Amino acid sequence: MNKIFASFLMLAGVALSGAEWKDISYYEKDAPAQGNMEYRNERCKLDLRTPDKFTKFPTLVYFHGGGLKRGHKSRLPIVDTQMVAVASVNYRLSSDKARCPDYIYDAAASVAWVIKNIEKFGGDPKQVYVSGQSAGGYLTAMICLDKRYLETFGVSPKQIAGAFPITGQMTTHFQILNERRAKDPATPDFLIDEFAPIYHASFKDAPQMTIFAGDSELDWPARVEENQLLTMRMRRVYKNENVKFFSIPGTNHGGCSRPSLAIINNILSKISKKNSQLKK
Repeated sequence: MNKIFASFLMLAGVALSGAEWKDISYYEKDAPAQGNMEYRNERCKLDLRTPDKFTKFPTLVYFHGGGLKRGHKSRLPIVDTQMVAVASVNYRLSSDKARCPDYIYDAAASVAWVIKNIEKFGGDPKQVYVSGQSAGGYLTAMICLDKRYLETFGVSPKQIAGAFPITGQMTTHFQILNERRAKDPATPDFLIDEFAPIYHASFKDAPQMTIFAGDSELDWPARVEENQLLTMRMRRVYKNENVKFFSIPGTNHGGCSRPSLAIINNILSKISKKNSQLKK
């Protein structure tokens, strides 16, 4: 296994080039009102970078980390944008202007927008993938496993070609518990309810998922184990063979992002080389 990871880690210096669009509002005008609308209009935008020599390319929708309280779409994932499009997403942050499930709806709305619109930019709507690190990994898993969010915007998890959560929390996110604790100090610090990806492990129409985490000795306490638990419940309890789990040896919570993205880049670049077409 270490030799496999080592070969992926040799993928240094991927190219960042192509056409680019900034601050695209991804909520459609007829989308249901939800949460602080002024903040939604301000924050809910994405940046899109596409290959400039190809059409029918795959697209990776990416959610930044930051504990649902901070972060910005300007932190682009390391993906070869000569071969793969990247939609880097801002979502509402937990604050006095946003609470759960605002940011989960935002994640779903952005993916729905990409599925519905990427063909206009030359991409293949059947090759839309989703990823994110930490809080972004949590959002990735939630919209893939709880169909309510994507269905709000007229799409289904089945329309996602694949998902790559990176060291996301698979129990109810700690920031959601912090929001509750502000009103109820008795809120526990660990919970599995409807806002936990594990709670939805029985969902049969989830897209193919490859789940990443760091080293069990270095990542956040129990983070690796809860990702393993989600994987094993999906595979062994609910007989879903479309999920895999990888722990990146020697990496901590933040450090596993780069090698995970190298693996994701390798996967999507191969898909692009197989399916993309040169522009005429």
